[in-house]
Amino acid sequence: MVTSAENNSAEQQNGEEDAKKKKSKVAAKTGNAKTQWEIMLGMGIPEAEIAAFADAQHWLRYFPPLAKRDVTRMGFGIDWRRSFVTTDVNPFYDAFIRWQFNTLMKRGKLKFGMRATILSRREKQACADHDRASGEGVGPQEYTVVKLFLQGEKMREAPVPQHQPLVQLLEAVKAYGAKKVSLVAATLRPETMYGQTNCYVLPEGKYGLYLAFTNPKKSLDKAEEGDGGAQVAESEEEFETLMTREEALSTCTEVFICSERSALNMAYQGWLPMQAAEDPDALPVPHCLGTVDGMNLIGLPLTAPNATYPTIYALPMLTISMNKGTGVVMSVPSDAPDDYMALQDIKNKPDFFKDRYGVLPEWVGPFEPVAIIDIPDLGALPAVTLCKEKKVASQKDTQKLQEIKEEVYKKGFYDGVLLVGPCAGQKVADAKTVIRDQLIERKEALRYFEPEKPVVARSGDECVVAFMHQWYLDYGEEKWRETVEAYINSEQFQTFSPQVLHQFKHVVGWLREWACSRSYGLGTYLPWTKDSSRPVLIESLSDSTIYMAYYAIAHLLQGNDMYGQAKGPLGIAVEQLTDEVFDYVFAQTDDLPKGSTIPAEHLKRMRNEFEYWYPLDLRVSGKDLIFNHLTFSLYSHAAIWPHRPDLWPRAFVCNGHIMVDAQKMSKSLGNFISIEDGIKEFTADAMRVALADAGDTTDDANFQRETANGTIMRLYLLEQFANEAVSGALPLRTGRYSDADRLFLNEIVTCTQEAKEAYEGFQYREALKKGLYEMHTRRDQYRLLCGEDHMHKDMVVTWLKTQCQTLAPIAPHICEHIWSEILKEPSLIVSSAWPTFPEHAQDPVLHRQFLLLLASVEDFRRTKDKAVQMLSGGKKKGQQPRPADQAAPALTHAVVYVAKEYPPLQQQVLTLLQKAPIHKGEDGAWCAGKEYMDIVKNDEGINALDKNAKKEAMAFASFQMRDELKAYGRSALDLRLPFDELNLLQSHQRYLQASLGLTEIVFLPSDEAHPKDDSPNRKLAKPGKPSIFFYVG
Repeated sequence: MVTSAENNSAEQQNGEEDAKKKKSKVAAKTGNAKTQWEIMLGMGIPEAEIAAFADAQHWLRYFPPLAKRDVTRMGFGIDWRRSFVTTDVNPFYDAFIRWQFNTLMKRGKLKFGMRATILSRREKQACADHDRASGEGVGPQEYTVVKLFLQGEKMREAPVPQHQPLVQLLEAVKAYGAKKVSLVAATLRPETMYGQTNCYVLPEGKYGLYLAFTNPKKSLDKAEEGDGGAQVAESEEEFETLMTREEALSTCTEVFICSERSALNMAYQGWLPMQAAEDPDALPVPHCLGTVDGMNLIGLPLTAPNATYPTIYALPMLTISMNKGTGVVMSVPSDAPDDYMALQDIKNKPDFFKDRYGVLPEWVGPFEPVAIIDIPDLGALPAVTLCKEKKVASQKDTQKLQEIKEEVYKKGFYDGVLLVGPCAGQKVADAKTVIRDQLIERKEALRYFEPEKPVVARSGDECVVAFMHQWYLDYGEEKWRETVEAYINSEQFQTFSPQVLHQFKHVVGWLREWACSRSYGLGTYLPWTKDSSRPVLIESLSDSTIYMAYYAIAHLLQGNDMYGQAKGPLGIAVEQLTDEVFDYVFAQTDDLPKGSTIPAEHLKRMRNEFEYWYPLDLRVSGKDLIFNHLTFSLYSHAAIWPHRPDLWPRAFVCNGHIMVDAQKMSKSLGNFISIEDGIKEFTADAMRVALADAGDTTDDANFQRETANGTIMRLYLLEQFANEAVSGALPLRTGRYSDADRLFLNEIVTCTQEAKEAYEGFQYREALKKGLYEMHTRRDQYRLLCGEDHMHKDMVVTWLKTQCQTLAPIAPHICEHIWSEILKEPSLIVSSAWPTFPEHAQDPVLHRQFLLLLASVEDFRRTKDKAVQMLSGGKKKGQQPRPADQAAPALTHAVVYVAKEYPPLQQQVLTLLQKAPIHKGEDGAWCAGKEYMDIVKNDEGINALDKNAKKEAMAFASFQMRDELKAYGRSALDLRLPFDELNLLQSHQRYLQASLGLTEIVFLPSDEAHPKDDSPNRKLAKPGKPSIFFYVG
């Protein structure tokens, strides 16, 4: 297929098809997403009000007061005097940001230059993370694009029918002078050009013929600082080189054959001229002479730079992505396993590829892999060697090919030595850039960038990488990076999650120069550009890195006005806030600013406020901000306070995104709950409980309406229980404490301690579990333990007070109500200390006794259910079902067997397991690594056992270290229980008897048989795991 610029009808048809494609792409990206207008209507904003949001300043006036109202209703404790709007609307904050960037500029952290930047074509400005609908965190990926020059003479000597569409297009531009035509291939490894045997194209792919410059109109340059950068910034930025078709044909000396997507990126990097669209809403496009299918390129004779073979040919590859690179792939089968297998597939099936793709034998047969790099242990043809060793069947064996690729590329880059070319004998890592620069200098290659992954701007257009002048922060500069890395690895910095800490280390390792300027929007202007003809705004992720320091003094400067339109209590005017003033306030110097009109006592008060509150103890944020905002904050603190790491952030806690009922929460999808709506539907406390229950860590949290609704009833019942307990409606006893009382009090202490540890580790779901759900469960279990004796009043009051205190951080309103209005405590619960029990330290023995009682009841019930089933004519083989009119006799009696010690084999295993290292996992439970298996396996005594005994030993070891260790901690490895199990069960005989519906229950040591029992149940008992036999009385 061919489309020509000279064929008007074809061009029109193609344009319509392209329009449909683009429309479908947008539809695919947005799906059934709602418009901003629809979203605002859904939020309850009056329709007449919505149009006003076209003015960016209206957002600042409309939403902050509503946010303040809603979070107050939600029960957040906030000092509203310190709130502020983070744009130049607030002149005090604006002055603070100007000081910050002046300081960064003076310290050489800000630079100016032509950068490879993710650009929104429609907005004509850098598309930073927060400006993106998708692709947050994605940066530019650099390639070397190599020109594979078309051998026109050879084409004419041996014409091929499938090349005719291409020939026709090229003939049409002959009148404009000779032009070099090349297939342009993007590669990450320009040093391997010596091993080219062919290139690959996608037979079904669409390739354009684009007019190109030999010398680009833009190029990346070295950073400029100070006035030099400011002077360049004064000129109007031109992102596209716009030309008419006539101008482009006359000016351009080359034609690039590649994908449309890569052509767009190259156009914004100065390599291709662009044509303005007639439709004012349409974006310009590169000058395309026409398009051909990949089929029309197969068999083209090419001259490849640095290649050993003077002529190579374009061949088909079926796995090429037109959304990555240029759609043309150079083939180096010696070092690229995919290239080798694709070439072998063609060689192994010549008839198929000739019939299907027109591949001639002379394009393939003479070409063998060329040895270009020697890799230790892999040789000079590593891809060939490994593909044969691993028996790769074809290019479709993607998993094996990926494994080989990773091995070859990694070892080749770091350990490989070049065998050919001027850099022969050098390591690949040292030679790569040298070879790339040589190719570029000879006009045989160019530097090319594209987004690592697709990026879509909020305006809806797919972003490209453009070369544009930018102010940027020099993140990644060696000394600056090393300082931040050292701090992240120190004990002074906490993330409360190994995964989050690993991500911070990863980001600091790759983060480099970050563009911090934009053309328009909300924010603060770079101080040195504010009064110029082209003022430059600081983008929103760059001016939000140390604003926490401004919290310390905001209330003194601007009073109770977040917009800063009035002076604060110190009466300081914005004009008085010079850089010298901020230098003193924020501990850059101990000398009071000379010439300042601010009274010294006011300056000292602001300095004292800063030093009292700083450093930032904790920042809670989203996991997506690890890749920018949070890491930027560490860099900025290190730059502003280079000699005061004691003023750097101490801890970051990162959360995942939020889902509603297991579906992604999104404004554009309309699947979101506002704070206002949530409070109306569930109440503030129920909302907070459901949010805490939604999940911790960086996993996406799942807010469930069912949980919120269920919480309303749970909190109502809590209030009702408190009222009944205090009023006397609930029967309670007084006097001496029973065993059940002591067990329950210990459970209160245990839940309180575990909730405290969870709160301190920012595990709010776990804190809710321990501080609410388990507290309620333990109270209900205590009620059952007490039976007819009723609960003790002291225990119930202690439980109520403790329940309020452990739950108050999550559900403050109901807890404050019960604490103040029902329990009549003299001070507010928010002023109370965390509950402590100095006379009742947490006792793990009592805790284990309590758990043993509960677990025993559950086990006994299951055993009884099975026994009843057997009596009723259950599923036992050969047993006849009981007649329907004959009821099974009731199991009214039982004997419980208690073992004092484990059998000898299990004692032997436990003794071995006590040597294994154990530790507490992220969930706070005890766990063990795999070392314990080796300890048991390698023991001489265990190895001397027969096969069945050895299997039993390993199974027991696994059970103890997996289940019992988690439940009981280190005591799970003890040979004996630290209490009298038989006495414990006997003392709670009434509870066990009532729970199991029995008229009689007796307890015996496991070495004593009961006359009614002829079963093997007695032998099943072990310490902490009593067995039971039921019988008819």
